[in-house]
Amino acid sequence: MKNKIISLLLILILTICPLLSACDGLQVTSSDQLTFYCVGEGGDELYEFLKKYNKYCAVNDTFEDSVEFIYFESYNEMNSALATELMAGGGPDILSLTQTYPFEKLVRNKSLADIDEIVSTYNVDVDFIEFNENVMQSGIVDGKRLILPLYYRLNALYTTKEKLESLGFDPENCNFESILKAYENDSINAYLVHPYSAEAFYFSFIRQYMDFYKGSVDFESDEFYGLAEGFKNAILKGGTYAELLTYEPETSENWREPEDGSAYVFSANENNYYGGSLTTYALDYLSALEYGKEPPMLIPDYNRNGEITASIEVGFAINANCKKMDKAAKLIEYLLSDSSQGYFGGGRDDTNSFGLALPVKNSVFENAVTEAVNFESFWWGYDFDEATLDRKNKAVTEEYLPMIENISSCNLYGYNSQLKSHLYQNVVGDIITDYLNDKITTNKFVQRLTSAVTIYMSE
Repeated sequence: MKNKIISLLLILILTICPLLSACDGLQVTSSDQLTFYCVGEGGDELYEFLKKYNKYCAVNDTFEDSVEFIYFESYNEMNSALATELMAGGGPDILSLTQTYPFEKLVRNKSLADIDEIVSTYNVDVDFIEFNENVMQSGIVDGKRLILPLYYRLNALYTTKEKLESLGFDPENCNFESILKAYENDSINAYLVHPYSAEAFYFSFIRQYMDFYKGSVDFESDEFYGLAEGFKNAILKGGTYAELLTYEPETSENWREPEDGSAYVFSANENNYYGGSLTTYALDYLSALEYGKEPPMLIPDYNRNGEITASIEVGFAINANCKKMDKAAKLIEYLLSDSSQGYFGGGRDDTNSFGLALPVKNSVFENAVTEAVNFESFWWGYDFDEATLDRKNKAVTEEYLPMIENISSCNLYGYNSQLKSHLYQNVVGDIITDYLNDKITTNKFVQRLTSAVTIYMSE
């Protein structure tokens, strides 16, 4: 009898061991919480908001509604898990737009839940009439709200009136058409954009000729040919991207612009694309005046139809396979609440509120406008005179605000995240780099681009 028991135990161990081995390295959870994949402690703005949501749940004694973070050691590991699990009908409950897995494919594969249906089914306090219609429309496909923008940025290039005038442009009538014409006539010596933004700028232009939902591209049009060469010339001034990256207007502080502004037409704080919040614009304006510099001037990065556009800065979707839609509804309600929207978008009641992007909720946006107008100082204890503040307020309300109010459409991806996307990293990045380095002709560039993107869309 004893030998039979030992034999049965051995069989049980031999049966279980392979199963344990097969699970090695997988992210396994039996939690009733919503799940979210992430790498380390950062790299995704949504992660920060989900941490705040967990604190909110702790304060309100609703731990069961909070989010479980499942960590990976690298983005490659996380993206591989996302690709495998989503295709197999699994994956995390919450998906962030800044994760590089292509959302267009998730939409086409019906992997995303209808957010309107979640909101109506669980009767949470969300009314989408109260949000920016043009921005929110970017998440609606075939009548279904599949992606939810939380914050957005104006697509605009940052310059100064003084710089434009010194380069021969009329600041009042400056747009891409007039700029490219000047480059065609070889009448301008400055580069178009900050070198480290050249690829992002060029890729954003190319993306306008892709329609992922229809599965079509328009690279072979005369319009695309002309702009492909025009923007390349303006960016590189007859050289190559590799040569551009070795050119340093000043050797210190990593591409700091010379005082005369001669290096490039558009520059910015960090990455050439401004589009911050109303308060950050007010701060930059006051900062320039304080240090005796020309205040910022923004040129909207118009799309191919001449419309002012924006990009989603923070956005997310709910996995269609989520088994906890009631908890997803509560998360949606929290992230669209006044307090959450005010945290990143400005417009909170406390004086330390300082937005970094534009909130999608209209009432919070209106508060953010008021906050920017009332913004009077930076650095503790420093105050500006009334004339300076009036000049700042006029810039906010008569220059920046009308651009935002005239946004006609919103892109899923912002300039900051698009170079990290699967599409750029694995499909078109090398083709664009080859073209910017004169390794291929325009004809070859268009052929390779058309072939690569068409295959990608059909996969």
